[in-house]
Amino acid sequence: MEDFFIISRRNIDSSWSLDSLRDSFYAIEYCEEVLDIPEEYIGDAVLTSEGLEISLYDIDMDSLDYDDDWYMQLKRLSNYSRAAA
Repeated sequence: MEDFFIISRRNIDSSWSLDSLRDSFYAIEYCEEVLDIPEEYIGDAVLTSEGLEISLYDIDMDSLDYDDDWYMQLKRLSNYSRAAA
């Protein structure tokens, strides 16, 4: 299953340069360092005109705790959708 998140530009941590997030390496690093997303779930991260688009793969919803901090924080900060199976 694939999850998609878009964090608007206004919700991106201001200590990070938007220019640096245009590089996918730094966008993924932002996901790991600021959003605490485990590396194994990150499929892609790219900065667009809408904000930081993040694709997460292989998330087993049964293995996540309902209150898992990084996942709940990400859902609060972003627009979220789940790909249909």
